Amino acid sequence: MSGELLARRLLRLDAFYCAGAGLIAVLLFAPLATLLDTPRAVPAVAGIATLGWAGLVHRLAARPSWRSPVAAVAAANVVGAAAIAALAILAPATAARVLLGAVAVEVAAFAVAQLVALRR
Repeated sequence: MSGELLARRLLRLDAFYCAGAGLIAVLLFAPLATLLDTPRAVPAVAGIATLGWAGLVHRLAARPSWRSPVAAVAAANVVGAAAIAALAILAPATAARVLLGAVAVEVAAFAVAQLVALRR
């Protein structure tokens, strides 16, 4: 599989994953707020922002030039993974740390796969 094809598939998969996560955060904002010990607006706003990000990533997958969008999304995923991992360490509840740690691993995996695609 060429780097371009892999990169475009990864962007679409990343967009799908983000859309699902955003939808979950929007629909389940109240229990998530309780789990994370945050105001209810935090998961709701995060979910809305994640849905917006998903739309952007999906549009980037269709751009004629693919390297710059993949590099930008990979960089955002690296930063996101680090931020989520830091939040997981600082979160008060063990369940929240485990949940956030799993999300950090998933986001980091997208970043690594996208960087691999850029090298092809």
